[in-house]
Amino acid sequence: MSADGQDQRVAGVVLAYRPEPSIVDNVRALLRQVARVYVVDNSPEGPGEKTDADAERIIATLRAEERVSILPQGGNVGVAAGFNSGMRAALDAGFDFVWIFDQDSTVTDGSLARLLAARAAAGVRVGIVAPALRSHATGIVYAREQGEGPREVDVLISSGSLFSRGLVDTVGLHDEPLFIDYVDHEISLRARKYGFRNLKVHDTLLDHRFGDSDPIRVFGRRAYLANYSPVRHFHAARNRIIIIRRYGFGRWFWEDLWFTAKAWTKLLLAEPAKWSKITAAARGVGAGLRYPARELHF
Repeated sequence: MSADGQDQRVAGVVLAYRPEPSIVDNVRALLRQVARVYVVDNSPEGPGEKTDADAERIIATLRAEERVSILPQGGNVGVAAGFNSGMRAALDAGFDFVWIFDQDSTVTDGSLARLLAARAAAGVRVGIVAPALRSHATGIVYAREQGEGPREVDVLISSGSLFSRGLVDTVGLHDEPLFIDYVDHEISLRARKYGFRNLKVHDTLLDHRFGDSDPIRVFGRRAYLANYSPVRHFHAARNRIIIIRRYGFGRWFWEDLWFTAKAWTKLLLAEPAKWSKITAAARGVGAGLRYPARELHF
């Protein structure tokens, strides 16, 4: 641990896709805890792509930060490939741990130290370790995220997940053909398959936003819409089927079913372009069922 509080063993990876100004504060918050941050620029570019001048200025601001490395991908290579690019860079540079994030997540002070302490005290073969989630929109810890200390779980979301070099050497990196959605489920379940135990640490928090987080009223209660695109719904539906075929129906499935049912209820009641999203999800189910069996074994 350096005098300034950064853990010299740990690098951060932040995935950027047409980033908004808030990413700068998020990266700076991360720099207070880690030795270096790799920003993976996953923004579209090339023929036919609209240039986002604001996003380019934000990336330039991050490039000027000390201890920040920008990794341009030449376009949107997907969440899995983007995270893998940053993780490879960190591990090749000699870091022992990699802490990965979406661009819209913000770490809380002292989070890394608590994750590492929980990992060291677990006394088990620890896989992925991550903080509990607090809503960026409301400031409230999600009901399913409340608790004390570390708790063993099947799956953890990508953002906030801490990976050790030993874990990556054993189980590999993210499954890139999945592209987006359930990428985190896949690598979490793969870690369990190899005998690792994933930990959610409840005494530290990550401020996270799911999708747009647009507020609405449903049956007199405030709710928040993700407003994911049809493309996201295609991949979510396809990859959910792939994960079921690969790992079966476990505890993860029933937890995911509850979350998915709530999301689809809000979509059907209030989101725009619902028919295009329904159609995309139906196509995704078909694609998941047709996914080649030879590619199910990682």
